[in-house]
Formats: sequence, structure tokens, C-alpha cells
Amino acid sequence: MKKKEILPKDLNVMIALDLTEMDAILLKYASYLCEVISPKHFYFTHNIKQSKLYNIYEELLEENLTVDEIIEEALDTSIRDNYTGKTEFTTIITTDEYTESILDHLTDKYKIDLVMIGYKNEFQGTGALTQKLAKMLDSHLLLIPEEAQSELNKILVPTDFSSSSVNAFLAAEELTAKTNGCIEALHVYNIPSYFFPYINTKKAEDKTRAHLEGKMKSYLKKNKLKETIKFKNINKEDLSIVEVIKNQALKNDFDLIIVTARGANTITSLFLGSTTNELITSSSYKPVLMIN
Repeated sequence: MKKKEILPKDLNVMIALDLTEMDAILLKYASYLCEVISPKHFYFTHNIKQSKLYNIYEELLEENLTVDEIIEEALDTSIRDNYTGKTEFTTIITTDEYTESILDHLTDKYKIDLVMIGYKNEFQGTGALTQKLAKMLDSHLLLIPEEAQSELNKILVPTDFSSSSVNAFLAAEELTAKTNGCIEALHVYNIPSYFFPYINTKKAEDKTRAHLEGKMKSYLKKNKLKETIKFKNINKEDLSIVEVIKNQALKNDFDLIIVTARGANTITSLFLGSTTNELITSSSYKPVLMIN
């Protein structure tokens, strides 16, 4: 039976631009994605956020100019300077007080499969926007930080061995199909402290690792995933699961982290529901793709 496609070639991709230096990074990354997944169409969007001050400066503008025209010209220039992909695109400018609401509306209207937004580590409020979008959108969500490189040679997939996390691996396989990149699975575990000092620490660690390695092999086989996927399990000890994920992504120079919106909810599993929420709302120096 043929595997279902998570990122098919007829994807409609929406990219949220905001007229900052982040736009150049997003547009260059979009150009790279043209080579990897061959999207059907790009929608470059910008929302002019309404406020009480929105109209008071128009009288200061040069004759025959409007705010919309200025923004459209700026967007066109940025796209012309930074987008080199072959995928056709449409530019959309909206005016709404709530950016997340208009993005949700456009996603439905244009049947968007993937939304790509910039993630600026130094700005407060970015996490709140991504959290709202993650809850509202039916599409996949790709977060691109300022440090992102246009490469997909190494992809990290945190897993809780749930059926939903299979989609993250399928997406990783699709993305590395053209790049010949590698995929590494990461499972974060923790041995409850109340077992100590009543059991031997080393024996407990060895037994846990052996159990998890067997579980991963069964998981790959059951879901017909590539046996070449590397697997690493890490005891989180005093760290949070997200801290372990980020440390591994930085330490081993991964190009992308892929998670699913929801995961299993058992004591021994990686809580991908809460973990995904924390991962996409906290600062990250690596792109994060959330599969919905």
C-alpha cells in the first residue's frame, strides 16, 4: 500500500511577510523550498494592522499615494530582490486588527496546505501569535528563525511512538528525498526519581535504553518507515523535554525540527501536545515544522 503524502507537490503555501529584514530570509527559504517540494502556488501576504493611528498620517504622504500603495510597492521590491523560485505566486495585502484571524481566513479561502512565518527571537509577542495560529489553522505551520539556513541535510524528529508522530517521519522522508539528507529520531525519557536509590542507576539506564531501542525498531517496521532512520534516546534528568530537543538540534547542527500537533498521552511517552506548544512558542534557532 502506498504511503500517504504529507507534503505533496501540489501544495499551496502561504508566507506571512511584515516588511522587516525577516522577509528576505523567508523569501530565500521559499525559493529553496521550490527545489525540494515543488509547491503549486505561493501566496505572499501582508496584513496592515488596523489601529487608531492608521489614518492620521495619510495627509502627510506625497500626492496621489496611499498607505496600501506604499506597502504594495515595498512588498514587490522585496519579492523581486529575494525570491528566485520558479513557483508562481500571488501577493495579498489585507487590513485587519488581528493578524492571526486574517491568516486563518486566507488559509480557508485559498485552501492553504502550509503556512510559513518568521520567528524573531528578540521580539516579545511572537510566541503568542504562533500559539494562536497553531490552534486555529488546519494547515501545517513552518516557523523560520532569523538564523535559518536554506538546507535540509539533517532533520530531527522527536517522537513518542504514537500513530500521530508517524506523519512527522513521513514529512521528513519527503523533504529528504531530493536532498539525500538524513533523519534522526529522538525520544526523551525520564526514570521517576522515587525509584532511586532503591535500584541500580546504571542497570536502570541500560534496561531503559534496550527497551526503547527495541520499541523504535518495532515502530519503524510497523509503520513502514525507513530502517535507515537513526535513533537516539536521552534521559532528560533535570531538563525539560523542549530543552533537550533544542540542545540536540544545536549540538548536532540539525537543519529542521519536525513535530506533530498532538501526541500520545502516557507516562512514558513524549508529550508532543504540550511539547509542541512549548517548542513553537519559545525561542528557537532552528526552523520548526508542525504537522497538523
